[in-house]
Amino acid sequence: MAKAFPSTNKKFPEPPATAASVTALFVGFVATLPALIQTERDLCGYSGQDPAVDHWIATADGALAQTRAACEAMIAAPAIDEAERAFQAVARLFLRVIRSEDPDEVAGLRAHVQLRRWAWLVPGDGAGARDLNIWIGAALDALETWLSLEDPCDARVEDWDHSGLDGDISPSA
Repeated sequence: MAKAFPSTNKKFPEPPATAASVTALFVGFVATLPALIQTERDLCGYSGQDPAVDHWIATADGALAQTRAACEAMIAAPAIDEAERAFQAVARLFLRVIRSEDPDEVAGLRAHVQLRRWAWLVPGDGAGARDLNIWIGAALDALETWLSLEDPCDARVEDWDHSGLDGDISPSA
């Protein structure tokens, strides 16, 4: 008697796509920061009155959205170790700054990062921790650069408001 063997090839399901690691997402996040800083820098001094600048504003908004999405993806991914939790903490810091509408809160966060930078770093003396901390340092440096961008027009307007200033008087020799 012949034994029947099924002639159909069974297809095994492909393994589910693994989520990107927090570390890989952090590298992608850091890669978004130069565009965020540059687009914001391009808008320094803009008073909001020129519709021709709408393109630059849209570009800056797009860079901000890209950074925000990178942070959200990193926070949503499962962290497997202390280094990845440190990366997520930096992402949460950026999201807090991005979402905040309170200048005092942002100033407090900025001061915290400046004074307690060590709190954001991965502990350890090994080469791995050193390399990871270089990435964290780059992100915190970018945050500092981004937050230090000021609108030169706003600063001048405050100076111009003082009644003692006269633009026609040159400095004495």
